[in-house]
Amino acid sequence: MKHLTNIQDIEQTIAENRLCLFYIKAPDCGVCNVMLDKVGQVTDRFPSLCSFYTDIIEEPLIASRFLVYSGPTVLLLMEGKEVYRGSQFIDLEELRYNINRYIEMLDQ
Repeated sequence: MKHLTNIQDIEQTIAENRLCLFYIKAPDCGVCNVMLDKVGQVTDRFPSLCSFYTDIIEEPLIASRFLVYSGPTVLLLMEGKEVYRGSQFIDLEELRYNINRYIEMLDQ
């Protein structure tokens, strides 16, 4: 997963990719760091998926733009629109299912 640190890069990446997974973590959050690795392992199975993460402190505009107030939060965005959100207790099987579902939709 790429590490993006400013809102312009994040917005540009979302605009340039049909399907994106955006992971938002909080500083000094043990669960966020563990889940970042686990979500990264899930995204590695989908090479066509654009995936990136940021720390909510690095870019404070994330909170208002994406309505994220705690970490970890994962957003799946298709053509710039949120189609799936997981927060705090992220179900990796559900995440994997939704990524696969939207990739199949785009491939049709």
